[in-house]
Amino acid sequence: MKNTGTALRTAALSLATATSALGLTLAAQSPAAAADDTVPSCVKTATTHDLFGYFGAFITNDCTTEQRVLPVFKIVWSTGPQPQCHVLQPGEKATEWVKPTGILGQGLVGLVRC
Repeated sequence: MKNTGTALRTAALSLATATSALGLTLAAQSPAAAADDTVPSCVKTATTHDLFGYFGAFITNDCTTEQRVLPVFKIVWSTGPQPQCHVLQPGEKATEWVKPTGILGQGLVGLVRC
């Protein structure tokens, strides 16, 4: 039988390995720098955490033309709210919320065209 110290080290190593693999997967899914995916700088974002730990992104279209944008988050749980494509007219605003992520931390990677 393993002692407690060995079991904890094994669990920590497993978590670190899983987190590293997840980080690589998430980095590969981040928005491309391709010109077709780039959202103009006149589309503004702000982020917040709510009282229950959900992570929110506020999107405002300050452009003079319609913009179609999709927020990209670090992590999106399949059991939580899913990011949606927003078609924003000039001056229009949208809010997107995603489920909390615990120890991994949540964040907005950016916006892509949709």
